[in-house]
Amino acid sequence: MIIKTFTDESSAAALKRIRKEMGGDAVVLKTRQVAGRDKKTMFEVTACLEKASVARTSEILTDTDTAAGNSPVSQPEPKPQPVREIEPSTRTDTDYLREKIVAIDRKLNQLLSLGIQPDGISRLEMFQKIHRCLKEADLPDDYLEAFISSVTENYDGISDITAVTRQKLAGELEGMIARDVTLDHGDTAVFIGPAGSGKSSVMGKLAASLVAKQRRSVRLLTLDNFKMGAFDEICSYAEILGIEVIDPLKLDTEKASDKDAVTLIDAPAMPFNAEKLKALRSRIEQINPTHTFAVFSFLTRSRDVFEISKRLKELRPTHLVVTMQDLASCYGTAITAVKSTGLKMAFISDAPGGMDDLKSPDPDYLAGMLLGSEVNCE
Repeated sequence: MIIKTFTDESSAAALKRIRKEMGGDAVVLKTRQVAGRDKKTMFEVTACLEKASVARTSEILTDTDTAAGNSPVSQPEPKPQPVREIEPSTRTDTDYLREKIVAIDRKLNQLLSLGIQPDGISRLEMFQKIHRCLKEADLPDDYLEAFISSVTENYDGISDITAVTRQKLAGELEGMIARDVTLDHGDTAVFIGPAGSGKSSVMGKLAASLVAKQRRSVRLLTLDNFKMGAFDEICSYAEILGIEVIDPLKLDTEKASDKDAVTLIDAPAMPFNAEKLKALRSRIEQINPTHTFAVFSFLTRSRDVFEISKRLKELRPTHLVVTMQDLASCYGTAITAVKSTGLKMAFISDAPGGMDDLKSPDPDYLAGMLLGSEVNCE
């Protein structure tokens, strides 16, 4: 195992060096601010690499960095002494050895705080295992590194690591959820998103909930003139629910004629062409909806979510909906969508064929799903 500390002007810069020198499998152990030369604030990030070849170890380690071994926790934690700045011309072998010992001491303390046991079984290995599983769950890299660093820094050394991680992750997810999103009489909601994300299904499920559970008057509308069967699809929803489908050309008149109804509007798939995107934005602005739901699928990988979000922001969404939960094996899309759009999740749902209603996201459940593969990670 290799443990190495990187110091730079920002934590992001230090993380970039870690990825460059140690690779994507490196795990961040700790991040802190330190005083650099001229009293300038610097960021010190410590990372470890569990398995590395001899050649890789030689490449990574420098004269002031040391590969860590096992050390029993029964020993009292030594307190590192500050390193005195020494002019190069006056540096002696004793000074060099003292600094070397302090550097080793610091790294051993970091291992001790993570509970290295005499038999070689360590809490550090548990953190690495969780890190690996969350990475496989497709969490964005920057968020994942900051999250793991925060968990390790605040770990009490006693509690169950998986339970602590799940509790903290659930707390973070709670802050990403918009609670009690409701549509009142006269509200208008537009559903936007890429092709295949489940916009029409979300609209249908919300309509069913408003009609059956809240006894609201609901009308449906589609702006999609490109997808074959788009109009027929919303007509089938309307027929089942016994509600009205309105003509897009008469939207303004119909909207004024029934101020008690909730109007749900299915937008076409988000275009890649800038001019078409601008035209769609203009049409939505004319409607002036009270809610604009950006719909993502759990099946969309995080790297694609970032690109989609850039275009979706042009349409000024207000909330997120994440679909196809029952088909997904990776759940990092939800966090990526929140981070990339700056919006909160209003609902999650299953695949279009599923009979479940739209649900308010359960942070503990999502945290468990993100960590669900933890026992299978080797």
